[in-house]
Amino acid sequence: MALRDGRKATQPYRVRVGDVWYWVDPTVPAEQIEPGDTVVIYPVAGSATLAVLQRPFTSGDAEEADFSTLEGERFTVPADDVAAMHLAAPDDEET
Repeated sequence: MALRDGRKATQPYRVRVGDVWYWVDPTVPAEQIEPGDTVVIYPVAGSATLAVLQRPFTSGDAEEADFSTLEGERFTVPADDVAAMHLAAPDDEET
């Protein structure tokens, strides 16, 4: 799923994935995002992806970042391939 490139965003923004709108907050440091939180992953190259973080991620400390799709399928991304990770939450007023 491709999302608009907000990897350099400094203020909250919204994205739509399927029929659901999400508020995305780029101001929350990746180290403060907790397992179970929904995130937008911006890779170094390629399209952004909406996913669920599966274990704590500290940039530079981990070799891989663990995620799952919204449907529950798990996947990993090499930590060096994560350019940015922003906290996301459904926009209850627009769903």
